[in-house]
Amino acid sequence: MIRSVAVLGAGVMGAQIAAHIANAGVPAFLLDITTEAAAEGLKRARGLKPDPFFTPDTWKLVTTAGFDQGFAKLNEADWIIEAIVEKLDVKRELLARVDKARRPGSIVSTNTSGIPVHAIAEGRSDDFRRHWLGTHFFNPPRYLHLLEIIPTEETSRGVIDEISSFADHHLGKGVVVAKDTPNFIGNHLALAGVVHLLSLVAKGEYTIEEIDAITGPPIGRPKSATFRTLDLAGVDILVHVIRNLHERLPDEEARARFVLPPFVESMIAKGLIGEKAGQGFYKRVRGAGGESEILTLDHETLEYRPRKAPKLPSLDAGNAITDTGERIKALFNGKDRVGQFLRSTLAPALVYAANVTPEIAHSPDDVDGVMGWGFCWEL
Repeated sequence: MIRSVAVLGAGVMGAQIAAHIANAGVPAFLLDITTEAAAEGLKRARGLKPDPFFTPDTWKLVTTAGFDQGFAKLNEADWIIEAIVEKLDVKRELLARVDKARRPGSIVSTNTSGIPVHAIAEGRSDDFRRHWLGTHFFNPPRYLHLLEIIPTEETSRGVIDEISSFADHHLGKGVVVAKDTPNFIGNHLALAGVVHLLSLVAKGEYTIEEIDAITGPPIGRPKSATFRTLDLAGVDILVHVIRNLHERLPDEEARARFVLPPFVESMIAKGLIGEKAGQGFYKRVRGAGGESEILTLDHETLEYRPRKAPKLPSLDAGNAITDTGERIKALFNGKDRVGQFLRSTLAPALVYAANVTPEIAHSPDDVDGVMGWGFCWEL
């Protein structure tokens, strides 16, 4: 039974995971390098929109401390969640300390988005490894339904069942058990498609506005479509995950799919990393009269230009088709730029998913669950 949870790392994800644990009425212990860093992480979480807490007082179930003081209380936690920086050596160093501080039988997990879960636990005690797994929350944890659970070959079946049950019944999650492969299911499949879309922008075949117009509600995906979603997630995070896939996938053909066009690396160098920097693929500015305007990145100059409304008449015609599958079929078979785009992007994405699913997931249904719950795709 999980009655208390400790979260290690009070960054954007760690603090919000602690918040959602508190939403379930379970006390959460939020730790960071210093007491001040942990308290600041909780304060930032309380100011986020949308609110990660159910009620204005829920945050009081979260207590904060630095690692030095807080590790003494880890033996009271039933579940310890590591949510620190995505660096294997740093995670291993911290978890070596956790192994000494935890009580036998307590569950330990990592929120890594792609580092092999088994590799993080190398060198830990037998009891630690039996109670170790990946628990990949999607951002924001309160609102995105998906939780990818990634056991290793050594993880106890009881631990998988306990975390799955708790996540389902107390955290309201759609649980999918994924295989311990690079970036698991969701980020692997989603970013395979994103790299292709970025290459079309780099070649000048489609504009950012055109791609966002097509890859949003017309094909059953969120209004944020592709590039607004990347801005929200962070372009730096995109680059990190794609590099991870390129480095860790087992064969050359697979790695070749995950190579970013040079302009994306230039965006990072220039600090155009998305919403948290105020500029990414889009940038919001205020005119002289105080009115708000959204500009679009010119990928060749890395300067911003006024948005260009795409002229894609078939999208307007497609709005009359209420069934998402039928609408996609009609757009896909069209003789215009939308049909050409979907045949050159959606078709290979589906073929890639079909080919790679046996390696990364236990069933096609799990893939559908991940893409629906984690990325809000209708199909």
